[in-house]
Amino acid sequence: KVTMRGGKRKPTVLYNSVQHAREWIAAETNRRLFTYVVSNKKNNGTDIPKILRDTELWFVPIVNPDGYDYTFQSKATRLWRKNLRDVNGDGAIAPGDGVDPNRNWPVKWNYDLEGSSAESTSETYHGTGPASESEVAALEALTKRIKPKFQIDYHSFGNLILYPEGWQVETKAGDDPLFTTLAGDDRKPAIDKYDPDLSAELYTVNGDIADNSLEKFGVQAVTVELDGDRDLSRCLDRH
Repeated sequence: KVTMRGGKRKPTVLYNSVQHAREWIAAETNRRLFTYVVSNKKNNGTDIPKILRDTELWFVPIVNPDGYDYTFQSKATRLWRKNLRDVNGDGAIAPGDGVDPNRNWPVKWNYDLEGSSAESTSETYHGTGPASESEVAALEALTKRIKPKFQIDYHSFGNLILYPEGWQVETKAGDDPLFTTLAGDDRKPAIDKYDPDLSAELYTVNGDIADNSLEKFGVQAVTVELDGDRDLSRCLDRH
């Protein structure tokens, strides 16, 4: 948590990344955002001091720590996506193990088999039940406790700003006017060279974090799909 001292409760923003273990660029982007905020908290040449006087910023750079560590084990594990759930209970992690944390959130969990999979061999395996995975349960508990007003879930890659709903094509959230204002449109996106759209326009997904945060906690949650290592250089140039 980064904020300025103050007695009253402040609105909260949550930045989280690496639900999917292999998305290293998301971790580094979130870490550098945190570093930028901390290093400029007293720099009145930026907007950071004012933001921190009025807001709490929470950073969770690695939602899926075991899976993330596993991607560093060898070249063969570099593209591991899921967590390290030992699905078959044989005491070893192998293809067919793991649950996709971003299909395990309670809202619309297992709504259909297009937005997630019931097969453990699938990269989008949704687990045995809603929030069955400790990573999801922990972040949901934090979300419930800090009650963020806004949330960014960083992924890679694709140059996209995605917002609810994701569980069904052409289904807009009740807060769609606010989402389109925040994310922009094709003519004027909030982030240059990024495409803002309903999450389901990319592909349908159920049990994902953005729909869950919006429907359960009223959070204006968006997913940002980063653009490989070029994002870091652009971020450094900007800051």
